[in-house]
Amino acid sequence: MRPLRALVRRSGRAAEEARGPRERKGDDRSGGSAPRLGDRRAASGCLWDACEALLSSPADPEALERALDALLTAFDCESAALHVRTAEGTLDPLCARGAWEHEPGDLREAMSVPLFRGHERVGALDLLARRGQRWRSEQRSLVRTASGALGAALGARLELDQFRREPGRDEVTGLADARAFHHRLVEEMGRAEESGLPLSVVTLDLDHFAAVNERFGEEIGNQVLAESALVLKLALRDGDFVARLGGDEFGVMLPDCDLAPARRLAERVRHALEEHRFPRVGPISVSAGVASAPRDGMDPTELLGAAERALG
Repeated sequence: MRPLRALVRRSGRAAEEARGPRERKGDDRSGGSAPRLGDRRAASGCLWDACEALLSSPADPEALERALDALLTAFDCESAALHVRTAEGTLDPLCARGAWEHEPGDLREAMSVPLFRGHERVGALDLLARRGQRWRSEQRSLVRTASGALGAALGARLELDQFRREPGRDEVTGLADARAFHHRLVEEMGRAEESGLPLSVVTLDLDHFAAVNERFGEEIGNQVLAESALVLKLALRDGDFVARLGGDEFGVMLPDCDLAPARRLAERVRHALEEHRFPRVGPISVSAGVASAPRDGMDPTELLGAAERALG
């Protein structure tokens, strides 16, 4: 899966590419002046802020407010609302900001965009233009392309929130727990031995996590763990199996993956975690270890131990 920040950067570039030569010179036929390059970069930054807020732990009561504030700034509109898709296929409101009720005759342009995570619809984004303004072409393009990043973030948040209540899942992060990881590892190593295909394991450790708990408290520490799980889900492929192994350690299982590509993936995931800004805590550093079967062993305990010894 493409890293989230790359999706947001693509949104900013797409908005620029969608503008014609006249608009780039400042002739905006929709009634306003075309945004400067700095404005487009600022919009891309606001979209990243919105996605990061959606990735925040559901235990953070201000996360959705931050997401809405960022969306209003990014799209330069008056009102924004997010809806989530229920198991029955209906859309339920998740959060909203702005004035959605107006005096008779005060007509505004509105836009509703479906949000997808892959091929699955996870919700919708509703936007209301400012009074007397029409949606500019670059605004529409930005909304369309940003919907991919917003859908990915919202989908990961909803998925892990649901998994927290299921057996075999870690109640803090919603990921598989250590027992489920070891059970799956035994199964995958059996398949690898029969097929002769490689199998790799990545371990990730949040550096100095004990200091986070000591300084900010266990509640904030749990929020960091929950957000780390969301970042991992977005950075990995759908077929990759990720779990919380305990404490501040995560494990990723990579079937049909040899050592070299596993190391590249570990570096990408480590970078995604270190790039994320955790509320109150700020950035964190992460150590990663990689091991591959049969090179590092064909016993599950031996393989996982090799990955943990490779942490650094």
